[in-house]
Amino acid sequence: MKIKSATVYSVQGQGLKPVIVKLETYEGIVGLGETAISYGCGGTGAAGMIKDLCARFVIGANATGINALVAEMYDQSFWLKNPGGIAGAGLSAIEQALWDIRARSLGVPVYDLFGGRMRDDLAYYANGWYFGAKSVGELVTKAVAAARDGHSALKMYPLARIQPNGTLRHPTSRYADERDAVRGAVGLVQQVRKAIGADVGLVLDLAGGLSVSDTIRFCRDVEDCDIGFVEEVSDPGDLGSLRRVADATSIPIATGERHYMRYGFRDVFESRSVSILQPDIGNAGGFAEVHKIAAMGEAYSLKVQPHVCGSSVAASVAMHMSACLPNFYVQEHFPYWTRVPGYIEVATQPFDTCARDGAIRVSDAPGFGVTLDDKVMQEHVWAHLS
Repeated sequence: MKIKSATVYSVQGQGLKPVIVKLETYEGIVGLGETAISYGCGGTGAAGMIKDLCARFVIGANATGINALVAEMYDQSFWLKNPGGIAGAGLSAIEQALWDIRARSLGVPVYDLFGGRMRDDLAYYANGWYFGAKSVGELVTKAVAAARDGHSALKMYPLARIQPNGTLRHPTSRYADERDAVRGAVGLVQQVRKAIGADVGLVLDLAGGLSVSDTIRFCRDVEDCDIGFVEEVSDPGDLGSLRRVADATSIPIATGERHYMRYGFRDVFESRSVSILQPDIGNAGGFAEVHKIAAMGEAYSLKVQPHVCGSSVAASVAMHMSACLPNFYVQEHFPYWTRVPGYIEVATQPFDTCARDGAIRVSDAPGFGVTLDDKVMQEHVWAHLS
């Protein structure tokens, strides 16, 4: 099978702005992939990287020769050596789409190409339950409501602020005197823990928002709140600070969202400062690359929680990864995107339908099991190559 065309979508919704690629073979088999750049800045950069890689390497290539094609892109594109998020995201989306094509051509789920699924249901934690909160009181109320909805664990961002559209803004000016910010964040965590009770899991994401000394102070002050893990306690590349925080707290440390390729995780493993790895399939090099990263992590006795904050495409890709990892820990899940005014659903069947009774049911549909809503997506075509 050879690749006939590539369509790049840049979806201009609210809350998420997914960048998705659709590859199609001459036989009419379609594969989908998504970058991790659906939040923050850089969507058009990631779309441009996909376009450039497809134009130079992908169109006309053998769709089943995935290893050879990925190696060619990695070695000959220049910017994929020690990549940043934009370059890594472009490769990752294309690589996912190639596996989707391969699995669909065989009539099997993608996880069957990686040894088969190891579980039928996935434990998850709910993110986004705070969407729409305008005060601490409303946030605590929404946490209680999320627990009542059957979500057995919640993630929160104690340093972040809710924006008018109901999404989050991460902190800035972290080198100022942050004693008030630390006290406020600790108090918020304590309120949420008290409100949801001891039976609901609680995990935290700091997004590297404090200096290392303030991060240590914060972690020590919330240790009695039974925190499952605290994520991104430092700048991603600052392994010295990561080590300092890990040594100073009993809370497990998680990171990986902004690390790229297995080469970028090597020093993280060697630092011995992380308990939970969070590679994002949408920027760490793609499905096979994250599968390798997870295997490397297993050799260091690490749990893996594939990071995901994207559309139904990205969530489904992560589900397939979670299903086939021996050291899978928990899946990230956003069940409340529709609360954000202007959110755009890209799939004919939203990923939310997979989550029932507090667990994600692993799909057995061919490929990643996602079909784009063509009527919606035709308004968000960024580039088409053939």
